[in-house]
Amino acid sequence: MKVLLILKQEPDPTGITIIKNMREHSEFSAIDLRTNKDYDAIIDSVVASDKVITW
Repeated sequence: MKVLLILKQEPDPTGITIIKNMREHSEFSAIDLRTNKDYDAIIDSVVASDKVITW
């Protein structure tokens, strides 16, 4: 399963634990909206993913 994490802020310690667990059990990628403003690429990543999580 392809999981895309879209970060809007730095995750707290619980979030970091959840992210580490997701990396071990799925095909995982992350986009940080604080630094990445390439919205065309972000939309392409969202469409290509099975699950999208915003943080």
